[in-house]
Amino acid sequence: MSKKLAVLFIILLTTGCWNYRELNEFAIVTGMAVDYQNNQYELSFLIANGNKNENQQAQTSILTGTGICIYDALKDISLMSPKELYISHLSIVIISEEVAEKGIDNLIDYLLRDPQSHQNFYMVIAKGDKAQDVLSILSPLADYPSQNITSNVATSEKLQGKISDASFNLFITKYLEKGFEPIMNSITIIGNEDKGQTSNSQEKTKQDAYTKLDTIALFNHDKLIGWATKEESTGIDMILGEVETIYFNVPCKDEYAVVVSNNYNVEYQVEKNKITINSNMEGSLIEVGCDINLENEKEIKELEKRVENEMRKYINQALNLAKYYKTDIFGFGNLTYKKYPNDYNKIDSWNEYFPSLDIKVNTSFKFTSKGTLEQSIKHYE
Repeated sequence: MSKKLAVLFIILLTTGCWNYRELNEFAIVTGMAVDYQNNQYELSFLIANGNKNENQQAQTSILTGTGICIYDALKDISLMSPKELYISHLSIVIISEEVAEKGIDNLIDYLLRDPQSHQNFYMVIAKGDKAQDVLSILSPLADYPSQNITSNVATSEKLQGKISDASFNLFITKYLEKGFEPIMNSITIIGNEDKGQTSNSQEKTKQDAYTKLDTIALFNHDKLIGWATKEESTGIDMILGEVETIYFNVPCKDEYAVVVSNNYNVEYQVEKNKITINSNMEGSLIEVGCDINLENEKEIKELEKRVENEMRKYINQALNLAKYYKTDIFGFGNLTYKKYPNDYNKIDSWNEYFPSLDIKVNTSFKFTSKGTLEQSIKHYE
């Protein structure tokens, strides 16, 4: 073996061992919570511990520091950590309502500026709870609280029409775009939060507390300014087209029918001073509670029209909400800017102009399946 090959072989071997030893010197941060109390930021890190308890459950710990700014609170945490803090594995950032209302410019600056931050994480608001408490709730379905929350967000944003894309990257994209305001999902604690933070809670059939995703928060630049209802949240996602599955409870005679769509798209037509939204959906029946003849084409067409009315209702509720708060969370200003930059630049404040924007809504729905039953049960009774 030549000297060069021998040296290269030694370097490869020692490099692997060196990386392993260095990793053990880091405190791996998987979750972050940001609160604001007594005129100071309260920053909490969820630290993943490689050790497991006697039930083979992963161990975690939360370290909390305070300071007049984010970095000041971070340095306060480092004083109590025996290992160097490492945030490259960060999966969730939870902020309190107080922080969101105050403004998150400085938090965004820190998360973008830190060279360790990969920026591929979720960001949510703790609605009505401390962000640290949300981060502390344990679940038997996940090793870490942060893993539980991120899995919930990832699943819900695909399967529900009320949860938007919660990625930090998308939030920043909207935040930095001209004529576009960001939104953010919220999360709340259900149950006894003190008991829900203990390991005993994981072993119970019925948990003492759990976290549940809530409705969408509206921002104007970096500040929280309002909340959407469940229906408004669905309408927001329909306009943005950021959902894979949407379901509706549709009036059907004196009862209802449940329709689900997994083929949805939205298109915009941009004209001067006018936006046209074309919302198109295909779906199937998953529950029928009314006496309807599913083999009658006329009755099916009537049910499709009811779905289109529901679609239009949800979209208009979302539009009215955004206009009320004067925040263009749909990016219509951005579309206008790209097509008519000179006209856009003549407007002093797009958000002030936005409520007067003429917006037309067209909806279309078509049944592609009635499910595995060709007829409603009540029609046979």
